[in-house]
Amino acid sequence: MQQAMASSSSSPLLMLLLVPLLLAMARPCSGVDAISTYCAKNGTSAQTQASIDQVLTALVPRASAAYYATATAGRSSSAVWGLAQCRGDVPRQDCSLCLAAAAKEVASSCRGSSDGRVFYDYCLLRYSSSNFIGLADTGYTLILLNTQNATGVDLAAFDRAQGKLMSRVASEARDTANKGLATDTTRLGGGGGGAKTTIYGLGWCTRDITAADSGLCVAQAVAELPNYCRYRRGCRVIYSSCMARYEVYPFFFPLGGARESADEVGQCDKIVLNA
Repeated sequence: MQQAMASSSSSPLLMLLLVPLLLAMARPCSGVDAISTYCAKNGTSAQTQASIDQVLTALVPRASAAYYATATAGRSSSAVWGLAQCRGDVPRQDCSLCLAAAAKEVASSCRGSSDGRVFYDYCLLRYSSSNFIGLADTGYTLILLNTQNATGVDLAAFDRAQGKLMSRVASEARDTANKGLATDTTRLGGGGGGAKTTIYGLGWCTRDITAADSGLCVAQAVAELPNYCRYRRGCRVIYSSCMARYEVYPFFFPLGGARESADEVGQCDKIVLNA
């Protein structure tokens, strides 16, 4: 698997020039809109575009029924491969709506591009003129980090608890019985009689990769968390084949009560690497 790392030999001037390309304006940490869309800069022929359209048309109903699907269309230079998947905990109706929105978004934003990928809270969809099925892909990297630090807890203790939680999530992601989805929680005392904080963790992989690669992929995402998200109330690292996420509010199903408030969700900064 590829590492999304900046070279330590980059000049300070070069890094200053790169920063505005990597950071985006803060956005709500959760919502129905796409988290991010990636479109390769290289174009396609009319035949390849026809294959892309066929793949997108096939993916939505198949993945809506089974929560996961792959599709291919075309031959030789016009061949296209696609994959769509919903998180396994998401209600079926939400899965179907997410996939329909994803296909519409990638078709519109990436038309004429040989590689398109779109990421939502509940689903992801991608296509490419190169066969990526079965290959763990950690090149393109999307990081969403809450703009606020955790509150009401000792930050060092919060960081340790989050680290242990996400290490368990990465380990659970290797279990074939979990079908690429691992969730776990931990509770942290508020101290001084304060309320306890629950941290919710999730690891999610595309089902085309092996269970071993799933565990390695989530572990790599978890290893990035301290580099960008230390003390933050929530954070996620998203690759094209997996993601790791933690929050201080329930975000995976069953939610077990009222949905989180906008204040609880907060705003997130977005960082894109290797785009």
